[in-house]
Amino acid sequence: MYRNIFLKTLSDGRRSMLYVGIGLFALGLYVAVLYPDISEGFAGMIDDLPEFLQGIIGDAAEFATPEGFFTTQPFTVIGPITIMALAINRGMSAVAGEEEGNTLDQLLGNPVSRTSVVIHKSMALIVSCIPPVIFLGASLVLGGLILDYTFSSSGLIQMLISLLLLGYAMGFLSLGIGAATGSKSLAMAIPSAVAAVGYVVNLLAPQVESLTFTRYISVMHYYIGDKPFINGITPWHALVLIGIAVVPLIVGLYRFNERDLNG
Repeated sequence: MYRNIFLKTLSDGRRSMLYVGIGLFALGLYVAVLYPDISEGFAGMIDDLPEFLQGIIGDAAEFATPEGFFTTQPFTVIGPITIMALAINRGMSAVAGEEEGNTLDQLLGNPVSRTSVVIHKSMALIVSCIPPVIFLGASLVLGGLILDYTFSSSGLIQMLISLLLLGYAMGFLSLGIGAATGSKSLAMAIPSAVAAVGYVVNLLAPQVESLTFTRYISVMHYYIGDKPFINGITPWHALVLIGIAVVPLIVGLYRFNERDLNG
């Protein structure tokens, strides 16, 4: 028996959290071990690509450093997609999943308020994203130790924090929508669309001068646009991601408390 909703929610999701963490650890270690052998060759290959593709992939010189190489490899595609998927799933399941699964009435039949339910579910979402991100960071550190190369520990920590903030932004957007509407499909579809559009815009906007301003609508821009592994986190980028998480949570909590769950 668990004393509160937070611990019960963590327990229910412990296996998926562990599997995601193991997957990211394996991916990170694989990339870290490959780095010394392919970084310089990869950088040379980028120099031979058309200018448009170079703009998408990034500065070739950065690939000769672990910070630049890791920014492009685990932190541009697989890392954020995995963490966003985990967070969105947690957010979708928090309230909308309970409601559509007909377990919310049983949950609220206990001496807990709706606000308490959302708070406990939110705490579980926050904690669930941390171990996989730590696993990813640990794999890169281990790879560097095995092959005897170094990189900025401060840069890695800031990159991992930025990844967490991205996950929380999408996770709490999902939780807020689910709490406000009770719909799992909306709680899944809207954050997924925001993430997908953000990825495409962040990829293409810098290549077209007239569209450069559109990068500010991309959640990926605030996550990795200023390359936290290399340059550190840009404070206002972090604040935007926090805002994307906090505002839907507040609105969703308000609507959840106002909604007739029997309607």
